[in-house]
Amino acid sequence: MKRGVAGLNEALIGQPGSRAELETPALLLDADRFEASLDRLAQLARLSGMGLRPHAKSHKCAAIAVRQMAAGALGIACAKPGELLALFEAGLTKLMLTAPVSSRLKIDRLTAAAARGLELIVVVDRLELVAAFGASARAAGTHVAVLIDCDTGLGRTGVTTTEDAVSLGRAISAEAGLVYAGVQAYAGKVQHVFDHQERRAANDLANARLTPILVGLRAAGLAPAIVSGGGTGSHLLDFEDGILTEVQAGSYVLMDEGYRPVDFHGTGEPVFDFAMLVVVSVIGHSANGEAIVDGGSKSFAVDGPPPRVYRDGVEIGTIAWAGDEFGRVKTYDGIAPPPAGARLECTVPHCDPTANLHDFIHVVRGERLEAIWPIEARGLSD
Repeated sequence: MKRGVAGLNEALIGQPGSRAELETPALLLDADRFEASLDRLAQLARLSGMGLRPHAKSHKCAAIAVRQMAAGALGIACAKPGELLALFEAGLTKLMLTAPVSSRLKIDRLTAAAARGLELIVVVDRLELVAAFGASARAAGTHVAVLIDCDTGLGRTGVTTTEDAVSLGRAISAEAGLVYAGVQAYAGKVQHVFDHQERRAANDLANARLTPILVGLRAAGLAPAIVSGGGTGSHLLDFEDGILTEVQAGSYVLMDEGYRPVDFHGTGEPVFDFAMLVVVSVIGHSANGEAIVDGGSKSFAVDGPPPRVYRDGVEIGTIAWAGDEFGRVKTYDGIAPPPAGARLECTVPHCDPTANLHDFIHVVRGERLEAIWPIEARGLSD
């Protein structure tokens, strides 16, 4: 039996009307919306001739990653070693770590997995990390593909000059056990720029920082086979510009309130629907009549705009936090507070850390609970 609320809901799988009977709070994945977004970005990538390497930091779930691979993804990107290794143990084999590490123990765990069949790609931003990955790969009797991490404005990790990139490229190429594969350049600050033209200008600036590095690498005989970067917010711009070879979009298959204002295609129309939801129940009412629900900051990540609340498919208000375990429904003018026992479906402020709060995601199609998938990398921030 599954632990927690998933164990209570397991008997509902396949039952008519089971979506409305779920015990709460429970994380939902609307299968129809998920599949529509999955297919839409995959089709856009195919039309552009570029690849997709979806980022699992958004969902941390092997079943979702498997479906992304089936839709044509080149592999799956992961933010941390623990997240990556959890997906490997769940059966994913084409995985890329998108941030540098400093722990030799973590490096050894990664190369040990590579020796067991993991097709591993890592990023480096300094010479000592090249040496550490090389020594570990040789000790494990394996090879690891390596990208040069480039900072094009995010200000987190990565080299900023052609000279440093060439130095790293040469070091990777000379290190037994490593295979030079290209560069990563994630323009993180571009992703949530709301206005399409302002976002285009920001992406152009990031590309202007990247282009001399690519030119310098090619001149040094280090032409990158992979130029990885981009995200949900910049996907169309990246497909149009053609500087990257692949896009690391993550949130597109789930969506959250943080991305809702972003005009992805410059049309003012939504591109991806809200597939991730949290269903909560009204457990009672405050003295002034507001409905109190059983989901608070232990069910929703709160680093984003407030969730919108739906009852029977109709938007009725938003959630205000009433503690770690509870929320307060702020109904819109003219809408009565929902009664005790009512189940409400809510959008999420930020999908990545919301997924990290739940052990399982309940897959619903129409009014039926279709499956319950484990979130294997939940809590693995190592």
